[in-house]
Amino acid sequence: MPNIKAYHRPVNLDDALSLLSRSGVNTAVVGGGTYITAHLNELVDEVVDLQALGLTEVNYSGDRLTLGAMVRLQTLVEDSQAPALLREAAHREGPNTFRHAATIGGVVAGASRESELLAALLVFEAEVQIQSKQGTKRLSLADFLRDVSTALAGGLVTAVSLATTGKTASARVGRTPADQPIVAATARLAPSGTLYLALCGVAQTPVLVDPNNVKNAINPPGDFRGSSAYRRQVAATLAQRVINEVSS
Repeated sequence: MPNIKAYHRPVNLDDALSLLSRSGVNTAVVGGGTYITAHLNELVDEVVDLQALGLTEVNYSGDRLTLGAMVRLQTLVEDSQAPALLREAAHREGPNTFRHAATIGGVVAGASRESELLAALLVFEAEVQIQSKQGTKRLSLADFLRDVSTALAGGLVTAVSLATTGKTASARVGRTPADQPIVAATARLAPSGTLYLALCGVAQTPVLVDPNNVKNAINPPGDFRGSSAYRRQVAATLAQRVINEVSS
């Protein structure tokens, strides 16, 4: 069981970053609390709660949407201006009580391989804004997910921005309609003609893959819900389905 020695609720970003930049202190970050509650371990010394920092802005500018890291998933679900695929994916992250607590920053930092919201963000060309003592940096979500711990070292996700245009489609296979997907595919045809395809359940995180080479681009880990070969075949089938839909 974890033995938490201190709880902090900073009221500004500088104080939060100072707490995270301390050496020799294993610090856990809490946004909505949905992820950390399930992943606390005995190595955590202190907790930094971000709920007093704000970071709840929702801003539309041209064809881009910027979401503060503390925007709740339910806020996104209820935002009639947001792309329908994004709203649906946010809804699929969990039940009503979960969505009212969970934050967009927490979903990004949690990097769950089954997150259909992360897959949607990937095809919408999402960028992650990270603030640290050294300043602000922006990474594509795809680059961020390749090495989350390095990207977040001493810093915090403060915002996520994404495109809002294009034709989209999604498909999934799960044990039940309400269950997390075994494999899911999400596609977006951008106004430029570029086709983006993201898959869940085929790697350690959701990933962008080449729409023309799905089977060779993935090497899914197997588990009790599906072998590697099963996941590869299902991914190829779902990918073709969503590609056909956005291309028709």
